[in-house]
Order: sequence, then structure tokens, then C-alpha cells
Amino acid sequence: MSDEVMSVLSNGYFIALVIFLVYISLVIILKKKGFLAKHNASAWGPIIMWRTKRGKDAIDWLARPKRFWLAMSAVGKVICLLVMIFMMCLLIWEATLVSSIPADKAPGPEMILGIPGLNPIIPIWYGIIGLIVAIVCHEFAHGIMTRVGNMGVKALGIMLLVVPLGAFVEPEEEDLRKASRKKRMNVYAAGPATNIVIAIVCMVVFASLLMGSLQPVSQNPVVLGVGDSSPLSLAEIGYGSQFMSIGGIYINNTAAFNNIAIADAGQNVTVVYTNSGTSKTKEVYSGVCLVSVSRGGPAFKGNVTTGMLIYSMNDTKIRSYMDFQSVLENTTAYSYVNITALKYDKLAGAYLVDPTVTRILLGSRLAEFYGNDTGRAPIGFHDYGYMGVTATYMGGSVSTASDIKVFLAEPYKDMTSPWDFFSRTLRYIALPFQGLAPIQAPISDLFVPGGIFTGMDPGLFWFGANCFYWIFWINLMVGMTNVLPAVPLDGGYLFKDGMDSIVLKFRKNATEEERNRIVGTITFGLAFFVLFLIVWQFIGPRIV
Repeated sequence: MSDEVMSVLSNGYFIALVIFLVYISLVIILKKKGFLAKHNASAWGPIIMWRTKRGKDAIDWLARPKRFWLAMSAVGKVICLLVMIFMMCLLIWEATLVSSIPADKAPGPEMILGIPGLNPIIPIWYGIIGLIVAIVCHEFAHGIMTRVGNMGVKALGIMLLVVPLGAFVEPEEEDLRKASRKKRMNVYAAGPATNIVIAIVCMVVFASLLMGSLQPVSQNPVVLGVGDSSPLSLAEIGYGSQFMSIGGIYINNTAAFNNIAIADAGQNVTVVYTNSGTSKTKEVYSGVCLVSVSRGGPAFKGNVTTGMLIYSMNDTKIRSYMDFQSVLENTTAYSYVNITALKYDKLAGAYLVDPTVTRILLGSRLAEFYGNDTGRAPIGFHDYGYMGVTATYMGGSVSTASDIKVFLAEPYKDMTSPWDFFSRTLRYIALPFQGLAPIQAPISDLFVPGGIFTGMDPGLFWFGANCFYWIFWINLMVGMTNVLPAVPLDGGYLFKDGMDSIVLKFRKNATEEERNRIVGTITFGLAFFVLFLIVWQFIGPRIV
């Protein structure tokens, strides 16, 4: 058998595809033979839903402390309302950013599906664990509040897609329809509110207890990101690489990395680094590299592109990131800056001067970040020229083990405003996009478990830590998605009942048919708007 065939057969994705195809074939056969119906199961596409009346006693038992659950439901409805408002504001805000996202950076349709294995940022096994916890807790919360409201539970069940995905609870639809508005809203709010509470608890455990126990092994800067076509990218020095020295100078922190100025842009320097415990040495082009250029910004209009090195600005050589920042801080808003930029030439195998880049008309930092409102700017704010770029030495985004620990263990440290809370929460949710979830080698090699976990097997520690993060992440996504005011999501039914009470208050003489028509029109319109906001994030960057 050829090596190519053996390679395909040993590929994990190929094996998973074969298993999935066999599974689908089996589902089709069992459905046609009547086996599923005979055993209280049904197929919804490739998903098998097996129903049973077992477990109803457990839900009845859990629902006994009614006062507790009614108090929780009151809190849950407040949580759902706040998160619903937050999600709508977030979707509208993201829609305004679409025009600034390049088409090649736009998210693909697979990103909208929170399915482990299909969504590229969700690891399969951690994702499955998180999804099972989220679905089971979500559905059991619905079931408990159904019984608290004295409504019947038709059946409980398990959903399978090759492996068990979670559980579900089916209330008696007639009981739910006839129940009071308040009881229905309690049921609808229970699922997403429970997911959000579980997410918060898991985040606290992950951050404060698990990440707070970490002990850094060393403080040398570690690479967390590499710009496209940057010197580090060309040298194939990537994520998790830890700098030991550059040009013979020991690099023991990020300040040393940003301040190093040993060569002109485009010249080679010797870099010694480690990755997963292995020491390596390579020649890398020195210089401050532009890792991103804002579309439509000052630099973009000046023909500057990502991957370029800045050789000089206003006749000052730029050897380090601090050189770049110093020159920029000495400019004024809406002034010109002379610039010499180098672009990598594959044929020449070197960085050469790009003659199309000569000067840039800068913008204003005050206008860009605070809309020219000095009252919004912090005390001591200095309004100098805005270039519209992100620049780093050699094109690497670096941090230290201590900084990574603070970021993971104390996400809200020194928070001063609601915006800080919002931005830091989004940044914590975005750990998978930063290569920090799941935390694994080479990042996990930067630490040893400490505190109450001292001496614990690192593999077991990181497995537990990653489980807590992904239970947090999946539960948060399930909870926040379900509170969106769009039927058939829980938030859609919450909004519909809430809107019905508002219409009843202001249109007391309206018939039930008129009220249903008004509520239906508003609910449908909002659901369509939510769908548009979601879809716009995927198609907008490709057509704007």
C-alpha cells in the first residue's frame, strides 16, 4: 500500500468522516426498520432523540424547594434581560465594524456553529464535555421550572450524534400553552440563566483558583502572535517561542525586546530561542514591522501594507519599537510624516526600499479614539499623529509568563470603567483566538502548578483547567445565544410574552386576535433583524 494511501487512512479527520458516514447509514436503516420508533426514539436529521419517562421523579424531587426556585427564576429573568440587551448592543456594534474587516479576514459560516470539530476554534473533546454540561443543565433547568409551575413533563431524553450530546426535557405543550404568562417566562428564562450562572462559576474557578496557582518557570518574552510576511514569519519562529538573546544581548523581559536597537531595519541579527524545551538559533531580519494596517486609515492611504519594515521616519532611523513610538509621539495631528519603508523581495531574498511610500498625512488620536471630545479623554492625554497601524519588533507580539498569568488569573485587575469590564470580558472570551485555550504546550511549559496543586501531575492539572474554561465558554455561548430575542430561541419567547404584557397594558381594549397580530408582527420583525445582524458579519466584509 502506497505511503499516500497510508497517510490518508491514518488521518484523524478521515477516520472521523468514515465513522460519521457509517453512523448516518445506521440511523437511516434503524429508522426505516422501525427500530427507533419501537424504542421511543426518533431521528431529527442525523441526531437521534431517545425519550424515556425515567428521571421524572428526580425532577420532581429537585423542584420541591419551590420558594428557592421562584427566587432563582426572578434573578434569572433579570439576568436574561440584561444579557439580551447586551447581546443586541454587541451585534449592532459588530455590524458597524464590518466595513473595516478585510474580506480575507471575515469569519466563515462554520464559525456560527458551536459544534466541536466543525467550529475550528472549539477543540473536539473539551468542546464535547462543555456542550454536554451546557445542554444537560439547560434542559434540566427548564424541567425543574416546569414542575415548579405545576405543569407536566412529557418525557426526558438523550440526544446522540455518534456520541451523546446531552439531555432534553419535553414539557406538556398544552400545560405550557395554558399556563400564566409569568409561569411560562419562568420556564423560558431558566435554561439560559442557568447556563450563564454556571459559566460565571466556572470562570471564577478557572481564573482565581487554577490560573492563580501557576508559578512561572522563567520571564523571557514568549511569542503569542506573528504578523504575516514579518521577519519572524520568514524565519519560521512562531507561537510559543521564547527569546533567549538577540544579537548576543540577553532578552529577559518585554521591555528589553521592545528597546533593543542593534541593527538597521532589514539587516540580519542572530536570534537564540527555545520552543517546547528545544534551543534553536536562526538569522532573522531586524526592524519594526507593520503587522496590521487599518483599511482607509492614514498609512493605508500612503501605500503602506502589512509586512513592511519602517527604515526611517522624519529622517530618524527606526531600529526599535521605542524608536518608532518616540518619533510618532513627537508629531502633531494632521501633519505629514516622511517615511522610508522596506518590503521583502522574494527574488532578491532581502528587504528593499519601496519607492511608492514616501510620506503619510497623519490623523488625530483624539479624533480617532474620542471623537474630538476632550472630556472623554483621560487626564494627561497627548494628541499626536494617528497612523492607523500596529507595529512590533520583528513582527512579533510578545508577553512574559508573569503577564500571561495576570491576564488569565486577574482579568479585571485595575478596572476603572464599564468599558474596561466590557472589553476585558470580550478579551477573556477570545482566549481561543489568542492561542490560550486550550492551554497546552508550549504555553503550558512556561508554568508549574503551585499552591494547593503543588506536586500535581501537570497533564492532569491542565486537563482539569481546560475543562473548566471550555465549560465556561460553551455555557456562556449557549446562554447568550439563547437569550437573543428571536423565536424559536428562549429569548424570543421571553420577548414575545413580555411584549404581550406591554401591548395589553397600552391597548386594554384590544381583542386577543388584535393583540396576537401586533405582538407577532413585532416579534417577527425583531427576529428578522437579529438574523440580519448575524448574517451581515459573514457577508458584509465580502461585499462592502
